[in-house]
Amino acid sequence: MTDRQLPEIEDPNLLERADAAVADVFIPYAEQPVVQAIGEVSDLSDQEPLYAASAAVIAVGLAMRDSRTVQAGTRILASHLLATALRGIVKHLVDRTRPEAAARKGEYEAGEGKRFESDYNSFPSGHTSGAVAVALAVGRAYPDSAPAALGIAGAAAAAQIGRSKHFVSDVVAGVGIGIVAEAIVNGVVARAARS
Repeated sequence: MTDRQLPEIEDPNLLERADAAVADVFIPYAEQPVVQAIGEVSDLSDQEPLYAASAAVIAVGLAMRDSRTVQAGTRILASHLLATALRGIVKHLVDRTRPEAAARKGEYEAGEGKRFESDYNSFPSGHTSGAVAVALAVGRAYPDSAPAALGIAGAAAAAQIGRSKHFVSDVVAGVGIGIVAEAIVNGVVARAARS
């Protein structure tokens, strides 16, 4: 455990005060082996593993000649791609220091997007947006799997806070992006099915 904390945030708004209060609870534990192990597992919700999982579902569907599985994989991939694109747009518009980086560097920045280093791209959580979009797409294709998929996405999202990579509001924004991305894909799929 470390004694690191967030630096003083200059003129914080209510959301920043709440985010800082939660982050200060978790930052001292960010370097603990169990937290780092949880973080490694949660990295399965990052872009590349989710692309690979989506492609694997499509490949299995093609190999089995199962159109439902191919369609599910395509829906999952499309939802993840859109969530990643939306997340990327927001990350380029907003700079925000990650909690762990702010504690390590002794400085916190939030403002218009001008920096592209990972330490300043806390908002929104990409792990969360992708995990939520994929979980919702899985649940839509396989309703019996929805609780498990959403549970896994929720665990991946919570891990980002616990490992001090994101503030709570970063994760909430990631959830919103994931929901919007999957809803858009679902709308397109539904419209195409009616055509």
